[in-house]
Amino acid sequence: AFAGGNNRLTINGGRIVVDAAGDGIDANGTIVMTGGVVIVHGPTQQMNGALDHSGFTISGGLLVAVGSAGMAQGPGAQSTQPSLLLNFAGTLAANTLIHIQSSDGKDVLTFSSAKQVQSIAFSSPDLTKGATYHVYTGGRSTGSATDGLTAGGTYSGGTKYTSFTVSSVVTTIGARMR
Repeated sequence: AFAGGNNRLTINGGRIVVDAAGDGIDANGTIVMTGGVVIVHGPTQQMNGALDHSGFTISGGLLVAVGSAGMAQGPGAQSTQPSLLLNFAGTLAANTLIHIQSSDGKDVLTFSSAKQVQSIAFSSPDLTKGATYHVYTGGRSTGSATDGLTAGGTYSGGTKYTSFTVSSVVTTIGARMR
């Protein structure tokens, strides 16, 4: 992350979709998100990340940022809305679904990137402290996709990748790739 910079990016609503060859959202400072939808189809090169910041506080809205895992960052521990930073053990092919559902079967995220993916930063009001979630890859959905984000429909046929319990505001799974 860029260590210097006094810039601050504030996102409090709207829909922002980024398709990046380099860093997806590079604040050269801090990011504060209180609402809205942010989708980042990030870089595939290890020297860049879907998010690049010196501090990210999220208290509302939906964040889905995918890309390479070499410089992957997500929201920070000062946030009030839970987030997940998942660095996959390998690389998912472009257009592979990433699906997250609660242990009681509620769909939380169904997403696919037009690019290959090694990392996902995800935050949503649907992530609840103390709850357990399952992450699946592949499969299919009968829902309709906009900017990679699928709404409605039924998800099926994926492979369970991992499970996690939201025990703190930031859950990190997997290591950065080099």
